[in-house]
Amino acid sequence: MSFVILIINPLLGLISIIRSFSKRVLLNKWIVILITSIVFFFLGYNIILTNMNADLTRYFAWMPNYGNISYSALLNTAIAEKNIFVLQQFMLSFFGKLQNDNLFSGFIVSLFYSSYMYINTTFVDKNDINHVSSLKGDLAINFGLTIISFGWVLTSVRNPMANALIAIAIFRDLYLHKRGLTTLIFYFLGLSMHVAVLPIIICRMLVGIVFSKSFIYRILNITIATLLIFISIKSNIIDEFNNKIDTYGLGSNGGGFSQYAHLSFYYRMNSLFLLWLMLLGIVLLVILKRNNTSFDNDFRIFLIFTSILAIISYFAPTPLIDRYGMFVEIFFPLLLMSINYDKISKNKKALFYSILLITGIFGFIWQVAFLSYQIDIYSFIYKIIEGWGSLF
Repeated sequence: MSFVILIINPLLGLISIIRSFSKRVLLNKWIVILITSIVFFFLGYNIILTNMNADLTRYFAWMPNYGNISYSALLNTAIAEKNIFVLQQFMLSFFGKLQNDNLFSGFIVSLFYSSYMYINTTFVDKNDINHVSSLKGDLAINFGLTIISFGWVLTSVRNPMANALIAIAIFRDLYLHKRGLTTLIFYFLGLSMHVAVLPIIICRMLVGIVFSKSFIYRILNITIATLLIFISIKSNIIDEFNNKIDTYGLGSNGGGFSQYAHLSFYYRMNSLFLLWLMLLGIVLLVILKRNNTSFDNDFRIFLIFTSILAIISYFAPTPLIDRYGMFVEIFFPLLLMSINYDKISKNKKALFYSILLITGIFGFIWQVAFLSYQIDIYSFIYKIIEGWGSLF
């Protein structure tokens, strides 16, 4: 039935498939991830951008120039300049050669939401059905979809993709405790995509060094942190990070983007909503601690650190809470699935559910409003109906 609904309506079909997975009717998480990837690629492909201040506008303008550059030339230049942040150039070159901007916009959202679904379906897969009930898993994953701004993911380009890649690395590292080559590759890809994820990696190192109960594990984190510092010195990581601080940090004017960020109602409202979500996230993490759940303590402390980082970034000369708030949002369903609601008093539970319901409803309404500011929303809806129907 879920696949029948998917044929009729991609979004409702995705919701139905998430429900089937949560109920253990659909047992293979990779099917859910694949369908998520296809649905969101289709949505991203069918946009007509109208906000000329969006990062995506600049990338569309750059792609034709990069399309004429070979991969070997890009690699040789990166090696000569000791440039770690080469993933952007390879990405622009690849999609520039395809000469279709919409393939790029489809790829952006497909990568982000596939990563989101990998993390959350893996979490459901790894937990007993009594710990994560079908209803809890279903509602938590869909709640995450309502609060994560599709418009932000679509138009911010590198930041959401970098966040998604680092989120996978953090999840594999702190929850799955898989710290092999694959996890290191995701860390590298995330950092190579955007230097803004460096503070997230630093938070990860600090948690391992300060809060780990194992002395050997602390020494390992110190060793990795030392290696990261060495790589940063030998490459352009520090220079790139300093450039961002000079542009957006304390005492800066925020660059040309600062005026837009302070004057745009949509940007300010988006930042305020993220500020609320970060405060709500810290409350959820405190509840997890008091619940005495099996949620990994290092993971919990790390999410508190990154939530505080997001809150601090809200007060920068140019509010940058979206860079870190959206990262934390990816893990919201994990928090909601881990809370033992039976340990919450009846009155507090009613208040808690009301807050989540209002937040989810506002998040969905705000998504539509924010998206209508970024793209031609009516054309988007029409092209979805026309394009999806033509497939069948």
